[in-house]
Amino acid sequence: MRRLVLVPVLLAALAAGCDSDSSPTSPSPTPPIGSTLTAAVRAAMEEAIVDEYRAETTYTGVVADLGALAPFTNVLTAEQRHSASIANLFVNRGLTAPVNPWTLATVPHFGTFREACAAGVVAEQENIAIYDRYLGLDLPTDVRQVFESNRAASLLNHLPAFQRCAT
Repeated sequence: MRRLVLVPVLLAALAAGCDSDSSPTSPSPTPPIGSTLTAAVRAAMEEAIVDEYRAETTYTGVVADLGALAPFTNVLTAEQRHSASIANLFVNRGLTAPVNPWTLATVPHFGTFREACAAGVVAEQENIAIYDRYLGLDLPTDVRQVFESNRAASLLNHLPAFQRCAT
C-alpha cells in the first residue's frame, strides 16, 4: 500500500523537475509579468535594443554588399543574440519590445572591407558607451546581467575583431 502512495508523489516530483521554465541556462528568475520599470530603466532598454538593431542591420548590409566575411558574419550572429536578450527583458514583463526601426536603406554602406571594419570599430565603441552610461543606474538584476553581458561581448570580442581588420 505504501508503494502506491509513493508513485504519485514521485511522478509529481519528476514532473516539477521537468518544467521548461527551470532551464539551467536561465540567468535569473523571470520578473513577474507586469512588473514596473522606472522611466529611466525603460529608456535604457529601448536605447540599447535600438542600438543593437542598428548594428545588426548594418552588419547585415555589409554581408549583403561585400560577402559573408569574418568578422561580420560572427558579430552579426552575436548582435542578433544581444537584441533578442533585450527583447526578452520586455517580454518577461508583459511589455512589447520595440521593433527594429533600421532597414538596409537607412544604415550606412561601405565601399571596402576596411571601411566597414573601421565603421564597426566606431559602432562598437558607441555601443559600449551606451552600456557604460546605463550601468550606473539602479537596474533590476536581469537587466544588469544582460547589459553587462552585451557590453563585455562588444568590448572583449567585437571591438578587437573590428580593430584587427580595420588596420
